[in-house]
Amino acid sequence: MARSDSAETASEQSPTTHAMLIVWGHFARAIGLLDRLADVPIPQKTVRHAPQAKLTEFLIGLLSGIEYLTDLSEGAAPLVPDREVALAWNLEGMADASSVSRTLKVCDDATLAALQTVLDAVSQPFLDRAVADLRARNELLLLDADLTGRPVSSASRTYPGAAFGYMDGEVRLGYQLAEICLQTRLFGRQWLSARHHPGNRVSSECLLELIADAERRLGCHPRRRTEWVEQRIAACEQSVAEWERLAAHQEECVACQTERVARLTEQIEQAEAQMQTLPEAPISTRQHGPRSALGRLQHQVVGWQGQRERAVRQCEHAATVAKSHRARAEAQVVERDRLRARCERLREENALQPYPLRCKIRIDAGFGTGLNLTELLELGYEVETKSGNAALARALHNQVAEATPWTRVGKNAEMIGWTNYRIHTCPYPLTVGLERFHTPKGVLSAVLIRSQEGAQATCPDLGEWFHAYNGRQTIEAGNKEEKTTFKVQHLMSRSLAGIRIQAMLTVFAANFVRWAQEWVRPRVEQSSPRFEGVLSSPKRLVRVAANSPATVDRSQGRLRVRFSPMSSFAGVVVRLGGALERQLSLPLFESDHFWTAGAIRAPVAQDLR
Repeated sequence: MARSDSAETASEQSPTTHAMLIVWGHFARAIGLLDRLADVPIPQKTVRHAPQAKLTEFLIGLLSGIEYLTDLSEGAAPLVPDREVALAWNLEGMADASSVSRTLKVCDDATLAALQTVLDAVSQPFLDRAVADLRARNELLLLDADLTGRPVSSASRTYPGAAFGYMDGEVRLGYQLAEICLQTRLFGRQWLSARHHPGNRVSSECLLELIADAERRLGCHPRRRTEWVEQRIAACEQSVAEWERLAAHQEECVACQTERVARLTEQIEQAEAQMQTLPEAPISTRQHGPRSALGRLQHQVVGWQGQRERAVRQCEHAATVAKSHRARAEAQVVERDRLRARCERLREENALQPYPLRCKIRIDAGFGTGLNLTELLELGYEVETKSGNAALARALHNQVAEATPWTRVGKNAEMIGWTNYRIHTCPYPLTVGLERFHTPKGVLSAVLIRSQEGAQATCPDLGEWFHAYNGRQTIEAGNKEEKTTFKVQHLMSRSLAGIRIQAMLTVFAANFVRWAQEWVRPRVEQSSPRFEGVLSSPKRLVRVAANSPATVDRSQGRLRVRFSPMSSFAGVVVRLGGALERQLSLPLFESDHFWTAGAIRAPVAQDLR
């Protein structure tokens, strides 16, 4: 895959049509990405290009904003003939798009696992820095989760594992991508995980595994609320005792009715035996003699038989009820034992992290089931979500009177809030807010849900709450960036491994261009206001700067990228080799967490040249 630096013998002035890709190639070298990608196992032999080199080429293509895989060879500014891009990324040359497609097709589970490990390892130093920065500022970690569709043609039968599901407001065939990101000050939005699912996967089923991914990547988590779990354990024990009491009462009824059935049966048998001993009387005396005694016994037997039938039914009913109560008691015992094990596990997690951070997660209504809310609250998260339950909205509307004051929170939005609200699927009190929006179509409403600490919590500032939840648009903007900048919705492979690799590399590329800004800025010898603005815009970096013509200048023992007068950044020069007038130190290779015993450890600076 890689070629030695001594092989870089191009002429002193070489043209390229992908200026920023040259810069990013040297950044990829500096952070060790290329060496790590070269070790990813791919079950394909090398003919002209190593399969790992084609994996790198696929990443380069995504960074250039290709819409289809064929754009590598046949796009408006194809990558394959651009020799300078290959040199910058330590490649002997670029493979044709069809060759890259074949490589993606042969990738297997081992390839996927190794690639994910590589991408995580390269990402970790940047993520550690971002978390350490937030910790130093005493700020909470703000996470956002979402599910975005990757539809295909409804008539297609060649995409493995595709299924019909709800995507972009309609039912379509395809896949779902479950994602979670962290908001940082150093690098902006940072994707932590992206999990590929069939199209019929729903949001609520994805949340807890995304949380587990995020905590693994962050290396930290909020303080687990073990005391809340203990409250549920106590409630379970009370419930077990109550169900057992009710079951015991019904079992007493069973015993009582069983005894009664036995007694009535004995009386019936004795009466029947007695009737057998009564002699037949003459016809003339039958109405007043022995016939009268026999009649009385027969009448008694009929009554006792009716009582026995009722006692049998009552016994069976009591036994059924007792069995139901016992089953409920056993279910509560199982739940109590599960909660005890969970509480012990959460205690251990707290012990391993004595200095936890506050963490907040914002999720949409699809994620916000009662089970998920319960799990998140016990894990220690502060939760911002929306309810999709129409019954809850109606219940809140019923609590609003004509005289109830509404608080204006937006141009056409108003809210009312309540604390200590209970929903039947979550055992903990919540703060809920009823929104109403005045639109041309009439008044619309929605319900926001927020976690609260304790029963004495006061209602939050409704305007702050409204804007805090709407800040979740950042992940929606991230989904839009993936689709419009990196074209993640255009599946570039029809193999399952290729589809997953595209998703993995897309979220990595979105992070990569943000990390590179800090590395690139001190290397800009000559800039322009337009270029300075583009450096903070991943969309324009990919769509414009990565596809701008430039000259690679190797004169005077230095390596520079000079943007062409035909580009939007005429006159901009980025120096990639030789002495720099200003050098930025990046602590990229200190992979341990940057704090011990609550104090942030100073990272080791690395001079990335």
